[in-house]
Amino acid sequence: MQNQTPKKDRFTLWIIAGVILLCLMIAFDVRTSSISSTVQGVTRDVLAPMQKWSAEILDWWRESVDTLRSLQTLKEENAELKEQNDLLLQAYSRMLTVEAENQRLQQMLDFKQTNLQYEIEIAKIIGWPASNWSSRYILGLGSKDGISKNMVAVSTSGLIGKIVQVTEATAELMLLTDELSSVGVRIQSSGCLGIVSGNGAQTPTLTMSFISSDAVVKEGDLVVTSGLSDIYPEGLVIGKVVRCAEEASGMHQTAEVEMISDFYSLYEVMILRNVQSVPTVTANNNLASGVPQ
Repeated sequence: MQNQTPKKDRFTLWIIAGVILLCLMIAFDVRTSSISSTVQGVTRDVLAPMQKWSAEILDWWRESVDTLRSLQTLKEENAELKEQNDLLLQAYSRMLTVEAENQRLQQMLDFKQTNLQYEIEIAKIIGWPASNWSSRYILGLGSKDGISKNMVAVSTSGLIGKIVQVTEATAELMLLTDELSSVGVRIQSSGCLGIVSGNGAQTPTLTMSFISSDAVVKEGDLVVTSGLSDIYPEGLVIGKVVRCAEEASGMHQTAEVEMISDFYSLYEVMILRNVQSVPTVTANNNLASGVPQ
């Protein structure tokens, strides 16, 4: 083992010396020497595959680096485009919101111009029912804005309800759907009278009671306020009859009324102020126990 080690060392030295000599021969350029040219040619042929391989490796490395840079650039551009897209979507959503609000306000303005007999205050809804069982909204106007109890609230479609409680800055609106709500009404086409009552927030229709047994009530008949009340002015639209049936007693008919106004898509309501009271008129048997408030 000890004798083999010096031999390996000498062999290694010879290889190193040969490589140095070969390098010197390549580096020493004797233009007129055919031997030098031959050696250089042989060296180039020997080293060509290695140089080609090195060049390919270098090209691959450059392409990989360029690809990584491109991917990073694309990632940054994609993030920027996503941010811009989010901003555009937000702007578009705001534009649609403003457009819808402008459309609602324009409809309310048109309503005010065609109903000059009323002094109208637009109130924004700031509180919705806490559950689907409630039929009351909170409005962002109160006594300091001239709002008082029993004022009537309408939409551009028709009657919504009335104010039942007022604070300095807010008002509570009871919708027609509330079980405590009742309004004196008439069928617009025939003039027959009745009382419309709410059935609760979960029921999408109202009930019209105390209709004369001999009155002709048809599906699609328009139901409006009768005006026989100190609260609700005459002629406010409530809804349309969807069906009518005679009560078991045979004394009256009862109709199911589909509301005109969509209470659950409201953002603002119109409060009718300074509504002139209509003198109470003696009604026929249709109203049974009197005029509802």
